[in-house]
Amino acid sequence: MRTLTAAIITVGLVASLSACATSGPSGSCEPTSKPGDASSLITAKGEPGDLPAVSFPTPLITRGLEVSTIDQGDGDTLYDGEIADFHLTVVSAETADIIPITSIEPDSILRRTVGDDTDEFGSILECASVGDRLGVTATAESIGFSGGGLAPDDTIVLIVDVVRSFMGRATGVPQLAVNGMPAIALAPSGQPGVTIPTADAPSELQIATTILGDGDTVEKEDAVVAHVTRLLWSTRDVIDTTWLTAEHSSVPTTLFMSPDATGGSAGGVLPGLEKAMVGATVGSQLVVVIPPGEDGFEEGSTLPAGVTAEDTLVYVVDILGIQD
Repeated sequence: MRTLTAAIITVGLVASLSACATSGPSGSCEPTSKPGDASSLITAKGEPGDLPAVSFPTPLITRGLEVSTIDQGDGDTLYDGEIADFHLTVVSAETADIIPITSIEPDSILRRTVGDDTDEFGSILECASVGDRLGVTATAESIGFSGGGLAPDDTIVLIVDVVRSFMGRATGVPQLAVNGMPAIALAPSGQPGVTIPTADAPSELQIATTILGDGDTVEKEDAVVAHVTRLLWSTRDVIDTTWLTAEHSSVPTTLFMSPDATGGSAGGVLPGLEKAMVGATVGSQLVVVIPPGEDGFEEGSTLPAGVTAEDTLVYVVDILGIQD
Protein backbone atom coordinates (compact mmCIF):
# COMPACT_ATOMS: atom_id res chain seq x y z
CA MET A 1 0.00 0.00 0.00
CA ARG A 2 1.35 3.41 -0.95
CA THR A 3 1.24 6.26 1.56
CA LEU A 4 1.06 9.82 0.26
CA THR A 5 1.22 12.97 2.36
CA ALA A 6 -1.71 15.34 2.92
CA ALA A 7 0.33 18.10 1.33
CA ILE A 8 -0.11 16.35 -2.01
CA ILE A 9 -3.86 16.76 -1.67
CA THR A 10 -4.00 20.23 -0.14
CA VAL A 11 -1.23 21.97 -2.06
CA GLY A 12 0.14 19.89 -4.90
CA LEU A 13 -2.93 19.46 -7.11
CA VAL A 14 -2.05 22.08 -9.69
CA ALA A 15 -2.92 22.22 -13.37
CA SER A 16 -3.86 24.77 -16.01
CA LEU A 17 -7.54 24.33 -16.85
CA SER A 18 -10.26 26.48 -18.31
CA ALA A 19 -13.23 27.58 -16.21
CA CYS A 20 -16.74 26.18 -16.25
CA ALA A 21 -18.94 27.71 -18.92
CA THR A 22 -22.14 28.80 -17.25
CA SER A 23 -24.98 31.16 -17.90
CA GLY A 24 -25.43 32.03 -14.23
CA PRO A 25 -26.52 30.35 -10.98
CA SER A 26 -29.85 29.31 -12.50
CA GLY A 27 -28.56 28.47 -15.99
CA SER A 28 -26.99 25.50 -17.70
CA CYS A 29 -23.52 24.33 -16.83
CA GLU A 30 -21.05 22.63 -19.16
CA PRO A 31 -18.11 21.00 -17.35
CA THR A 32 -14.60 21.04 -18.72
CA SER A 33 -13.90 17.47 -17.57
CA LYS A 34 -16.04 14.76 -19.20
CA PRO A 35 -16.80 11.10 -18.48
CA GLY A 36 -14.56 8.62 -20.27
CA ASP A 37 -14.10 4.93 -20.90
CA ALA A 38 -12.02 4.53 -17.73
CA SER A 39 -14.04 6.64 -15.26
CA SER A 40 -17.32 5.04 -16.39
CA LEU A 41 -16.09 1.65 -15.09
CA ILE A 42 -15.77 2.82 -11.46
CA THR A 43 -18.32 1.83 -8.83
CA ALA A 44 -18.25 2.76 -5.13
CA LYS A 45 -20.65 1.58 -2.43
CA GLY A 46 -21.16 2.97 1.06
CA GLU A 47 -22.29 6.15 2.79
CA PRO A 48 -20.36 9.43 2.32
CA GLY A 49 -17.95 9.85 5.21
CA ASP A 50 -17.34 6.10 5.45
CA LEU A 51 -14.59 4.24 3.61
CA PRO A 52 -16.23 3.22 0.31
CA ALA A 53 -16.04 -0.20 -1.30
CA VAL A 54 -14.53 0.65 -4.69
CA SER A 55 -14.37 -1.65 -7.67
CA PHE A 56 -13.36 -1.52 -11.33
CA PRO A 57 -11.45 -3.75 -13.78
CA THR A 58 -7.73 -3.69 -13.00
CA PRO A 59 -5.42 -2.34 -14.10
CA LEU A 60 -7.40 0.78 -15.08
CA ILE A 61 -5.62 3.06 -17.53
CA THR A 62 -6.50 6.61 -18.58
CA ARG A 63 -4.88 9.08 -20.96
CA GLY A 64 -6.20 12.18 -19.19
CA LEU A 65 -8.66 13.53 -16.65
CA GLU A 66 -12.07 11.81 -16.76
CA VAL A 67 -14.98 12.50 -14.37
CA SER A 68 -18.10 10.32 -14.15
CA THR A 69 -21.04 10.59 -11.76
CA ILE A 70 -21.41 7.35 -9.80
CA ASP A 71 -24.39 8.54 -7.73
CA GLN A 72 -26.44 11.65 -8.50
CA GLY A 73 -27.15 14.09 -5.68
CA ASP A 74 -30.19 16.34 -5.42
CA GLY A 75 -28.47 19.47 -4.11
CA ASP A 76 -27.43 22.73 -5.75
CA THR A 77 -25.29 22.76 -8.87
CA LEU A 78 -21.70 23.95 -8.36
CA TYR A 79 -20.95 26.93 -10.59
CA ASP A 80 -17.65 28.60 -11.41
CA GLY A 81 -16.33 30.56 -8.43
CA GLU A 82 -18.47 28.84 -5.80
CA ILE A 83 -17.04 26.84 -2.91
CA ALA A 84 -17.37 23.08 -2.46
CA ASP A 85 -16.67 20.87 0.56
CA PHE A 86 -16.09 17.18 -0.16
CA HIS A 87 -14.78 13.83 1.06
CA LEU A 88 -11.93 12.22 -0.86
CA THR A 89 -10.77 8.63 -1.26
CA VAL A 90 -7.66 7.80 -3.33
CA VAL A 91 -7.43 4.38 -4.94
CA SER A 92 -4.69 2.51 -6.80
CA ALA A 93 -5.78 2.02 -10.41
CA GLU A 94 -3.49 -0.99 -10.63
CA THR A 95 -4.93 -2.98 -7.70
CA ALA A 96 -8.15 -1.15 -6.67
CA ASP A 97 -6.71 -0.87 -3.15
CA ILE A 98 -7.29 2.25 -1.08
CA ILE A 99 -4.19 4.47 -0.85
CA PRO A 100 -4.00 5.93 2.68
CA ILE A 101 -3.37 9.67 2.81
CA THR A 102 -1.65 11.01 5.92
CA SER A 103 -4.00 13.18 8.05
CA ILE A 104 -6.99 12.56 5.76
CA GLU A 105 -9.67 10.13 7.01
CA PRO A 106 -12.84 9.01 5.18
CA ASP A 107 -14.88 11.70 6.96
CA SER A 108 -12.30 14.48 6.46
CA ILE A 109 -13.58 17.55 4.64
CA LEU A 110 -11.55 19.20 1.87
CA ARG A 111 -12.53 22.58 0.42
CA ARG A 112 -11.93 23.98 -3.06
CA THR A 113 -13.06 26.82 -5.32
CA VAL A 114 -15.00 25.50 -8.32
CA GLY A 115 -13.39 26.41 -11.63
CA ASP A 116 -10.12 27.52 -10.01
CA ASP A 117 -7.60 27.00 -12.80
CA THR A 118 -4.70 26.71 -10.35
CA ASP A 119 -6.15 23.53 -8.81
CA GLU A 120 -7.15 20.29 -10.54
CA PHE A 121 -10.19 19.97 -8.27
CA GLY A 122 -11.47 23.22 -9.72
CA SER A 123 -12.17 21.27 -12.90
CA ILE A 124 -13.28 18.03 -11.23
CA LEU A 125 -16.03 19.84 -9.30
CA GLU A 126 -17.36 21.93 -12.20
CA CYS A 127 -21.11 21.51 -12.64
CA ALA A 128 -21.40 18.69 -10.07
CA SER A 129 -24.26 18.81 -7.57
CA VAL A 130 -24.23 18.67 -3.78
CA GLY A 131 -24.72 15.01 -2.90
CA ASP A 132 -22.93 13.69 -6.00
CA ARG A 133 -20.44 10.86 -5.78
CA LEU A 134 -17.86 11.24 -8.55
CA GLY A 135 -15.48 8.67 -9.97
CA VAL A 136 -12.34 10.32 -11.32
CA THR A 137 -9.39 8.98 -13.27
CA ALA A 138 -6.23 10.95 -14.03
CA THR A 139 -2.54 10.37 -14.50
CA ALA A 140 -0.36 11.01 -11.46
CA GLU A 141 1.48 13.78 -13.32
CA SER A 142 -1.67 15.60 -14.45
CA ILE A 143 -3.09 15.78 -10.94
CA GLY A 144 0.16 16.67 -9.19
CA PHE A 145 0.82 13.38 -7.39
CA SER A 146 4.42 12.38 -6.85
CA GLY A 147 6.34 9.86 -4.81
CA GLY A 148 4.95 6.65 -3.38
CA GLY A 149 6.36 4.69 -6.29
CA LEU A 150 4.11 6.39 -8.83
CA ALA A 151 5.37 7.03 -12.35
CA PRO A 152 4.14 10.23 -14.05
CA ASP A 153 1.84 8.32 -16.43
CA ASP A 154 0.40 5.97 -13.76
CA THR A 155 -3.37 6.19 -13.39
CA ILE A 156 -4.91 7.38 -10.10
CA VAL A 157 -8.58 6.84 -9.16
CA LEU A 158 -10.39 9.32 -6.93
CA ILE A 159 -13.79 8.96 -5.25
CA VAL A 160 -15.18 12.43 -4.51
CA ASP A 161 -18.33 12.88 -2.36
CA VAL A 162 -19.66 16.45 -2.58
CA VAL A 163 -20.95 17.41 0.88
CA ARG A 164 -22.03 21.07 0.66
CA SER A 165 -21.49 24.33 -1.17
CA PHE A 166 -21.15 28.04 -0.40
CA MET A 167 -21.13 31.23 -2.41
CA GLY A 168 -17.66 32.23 -3.55
CA ARG A 169 -17.80 35.98 -2.82
CA ALA A 170 -19.97 38.61 -1.15
CA THR A 171 -23.04 38.91 -3.36
CA GLY A 172 -25.11 41.63 -1.71
CA VAL A 173 -25.71 45.31 -2.45
CA PRO A 174 -22.70 47.69 -2.46
CA GLN A 175 -22.86 50.31 0.28
CA LEU A 176 -21.65 53.90 0.44
CA ALA A 177 -18.02 54.34 1.51
CA VAL A 178 -17.35 55.49 5.07
CA ASN A 179 -14.97 58.43 5.52
CA GLY A 180 -11.68 57.48 7.15
CA MET A 181 -12.10 53.76 6.49
CA PRO A 182 -10.01 51.68 4.06
CA ALA A 183 -11.37 51.70 0.50
CA ILE A 184 -12.11 48.47 -1.39
CA ALA A 185 -11.78 47.80 -5.12
CA LEU A 186 -12.92 44.39 -6.35
CA ALA A 187 -11.35 42.16 -8.98
CA PRO A 188 -13.76 40.26 -11.29
CA SER A 189 -13.44 37.26 -8.97
CA GLY A 190 -14.54 39.35 -5.98
CA GLN A 191 -11.03 39.43 -4.52
CA PRO A 192 -10.60 42.78 -2.73
CA GLY A 193 -7.86 45.31 -3.25
CA VAL A 194 -7.47 47.49 -0.18
CA THR A 195 -6.35 51.13 0.06
CA ILE A 196 -5.62 52.25 3.62
CA PRO A 197 -5.83 56.00 4.38
CA THR A 198 -2.61 57.90 5.03
CA ALA A 199 -4.07 59.27 8.28
CA ASP A 200 -3.18 57.86 11.69
CA ALA A 201 -4.93 54.65 12.63
CA PRO A 202 -8.12 55.02 14.70
CA SER A 203 -7.85 54.41 18.43
CA GLU A 204 -11.18 52.54 18.69
CA LEU A 205 -12.77 49.60 16.88
CA GLN A 206 -14.18 50.61 13.48
CA ILE A 207 -16.66 48.51 11.46
CA ALA A 208 -18.05 49.22 8.00
CA THR A 209 -20.32 47.15 5.77
CA THR A 210 -19.14 47.59 2.19
CA ILE A 211 -21.52 45.00 0.71
CA LEU A 212 -24.83 44.15 2.41
CA GLY A 213 -26.05 40.59 1.93
CA ASP A 214 -29.54 39.24 2.49
CA GLY A 215 -28.70 35.78 3.79
CA ASP A 216 -28.88 34.26 7.26
CA THR A 217 -27.74 36.30 10.24
CA VAL A 218 -24.52 35.26 11.96
CA GLU A 219 -25.03 34.37 15.63
CA LYS A 220 -22.68 33.71 18.52
CA GLU A 221 -20.95 30.32 18.36
CA ASP A 222 -21.67 29.97 14.62
CA ALA A 223 -19.03 28.49 12.33
CA VAL A 224 -18.80 31.00 9.50
CA VAL A 225 -17.25 30.23 6.11
CA ALA A 226 -15.44 33.36 4.96
CA HIS A 227 -12.80 34.84 2.73
CA VAL A 228 -10.49 36.94 4.88
CA THR A 229 -7.71 39.40 4.05
CA ARG A 230 -5.68 40.82 6.93
CA LEU A 231 -3.43 43.88 6.65
CA LEU A 232 -1.31 46.18 8.80
CA TRP A 233 -2.52 49.79 8.92
CA SER A 234 1.00 51.15 9.47
CA THR A 235 2.69 49.48 6.48
CA ARG A 236 -0.41 48.77 4.36
CA ASP A 237 0.99 45.30 3.78
CA VAL A 238 -1.16 42.18 3.46
CA ILE A 239 -0.24 39.79 6.29
CA ASP A 240 -2.31 36.90 4.99
CA THR A 241 -5.34 36.16 2.82
CA THR A 242 -7.53 33.22 1.86
CA TRP A 243 -7.79 34.57 -1.70
CA LEU A 244 -5.53 33.46 -4.54
CA THR A 245 -1.84 34.30 -4.18
CA ALA A 246 1.38 33.10 -5.78
CA GLU A 247 1.75 30.70 -2.83
CA HIS A 248 -1.71 29.13 -2.65
CA SER A 249 -5.08 28.71 -4.33
CA SER A 250 -8.24 30.53 -3.29
CA VAL A 251 -9.75 28.57 -0.36
CA PRO A 252 -12.01 30.20 2.27
CA THR A 253 -11.60 29.48 5.95
CA THR A 254 -14.05 28.70 8.77
CA LEU A 255 -14.21 31.23 11.63
CA PHE A 256 -15.79 30.35 14.96
CA MET A 257 -17.83 33.15 16.50
CA SER A 258 -16.29 33.07 19.93
CA PRO A 259 -14.08 35.94 21.18
CA ASP A 260 -10.48 34.83 21.57
CA ALA A 261 -7.89 37.47 22.42
CA THR A 262 -5.09 34.95 21.87
CA GLY A 263 -5.72 35.34 18.13
CA GLY A 264 -7.24 31.96 17.46
CA SER A 265 -5.18 29.57 19.58
CA ALA A 266 -8.26 28.96 21.74
CA GLY A 267 -10.45 28.35 18.71
CA GLY A 268 -12.19 31.70 18.16
CA VAL A 269 -11.46 35.08 16.59
CA LEU A 270 -10.23 38.40 17.95
CA PRO A 271 -12.94 40.10 20.05
CA GLY A 272 -13.19 42.97 17.57
CA LEU A 273 -13.80 40.59 14.68
CA GLU A 274 -16.44 38.69 16.65
CA LYS A 275 -18.22 41.98 17.44
CA ALA A 276 -18.22 42.89 13.75
CA MET A 277 -19.42 39.55 12.38
CA VAL A 278 -22.12 38.58 14.88
CA GLY A 279 -25.30 40.17 13.58
CA ALA A 280 -23.99 40.51 10.01
CA THR A 281 -25.66 38.60 7.18
CA VAL A 282 -24.42 35.99 4.71
CA GLY A 283 -23.47 37.63 1.42
CA SER A 284 -22.01 40.70 3.17
CA GLN A 285 -18.51 42.13 3.06
CA LEU A 286 -17.13 43.85 6.17
CA VAL A 287 -14.12 46.07 6.76
CA VAL A 288 -12.97 45.89 10.37
CA VAL A 289 -10.19 48.01 11.89
CA ILE A 290 -8.91 46.63 15.20
CA PRO A 291 -6.51 48.79 17.24
CA PRO A 292 -4.38 47.29 20.03
CA GLY A 293 -6.31 46.93 23.26
CA GLU A 294 -9.43 45.14 24.42
CA ASP A 295 -10.62 44.23 20.90
CA GLY A 296 -7.24 42.88 19.75
CA PHE A 297 -4.56 40.56 21.03
CA GLU A 298 -4.15 40.14 24.76
CA GLU A 299 -0.76 40.64 26.38
CA GLY A 300 1.51 37.64 25.91
CA SER A 301 -0.23 36.33 22.76
CA THR A 302 1.76 34.65 20.04
CA LEU A 303 1.39 37.21 17.26
CA PRO A 304 1.35 36.53 13.50
CA ALA A 305 4.64 36.98 11.70
CA GLY A 306 5.38 40.66 11.17
CA VAL A 307 2.81 41.88 13.72
CA THR A 308 3.67 43.69 16.97
CA ALA A 309 1.53 44.37 20.03
CA GLU A 310 1.21 48.03 18.96
CA ASP A 311 -0.11 47.34 15.45
CA THR A 312 -3.58 48.19 14.20
CA LEU A 313 -5.04 45.43 12.04
CA VAL A 314 -7.41 45.74 9.09
CA TYR A 315 -9.69 42.84 8.13
CA VAL A 316 -11.74 42.51 4.95
CA VAL A 317 -14.23 39.67 5.39
CA ASP A 318 -16.62 38.15 2.84
CA ILE A 319 -19.28 36.14 4.71
CA LEU A 320 -20.01 33.16 2.45
CA GLY A 321 -22.15 30.90 4.63
CA ILE A 322 -22.78 29.32 8.00
CA GLN A 323 -21.41 25.80 8.33
CA ASP A 324 -23.58 23.17 10.01
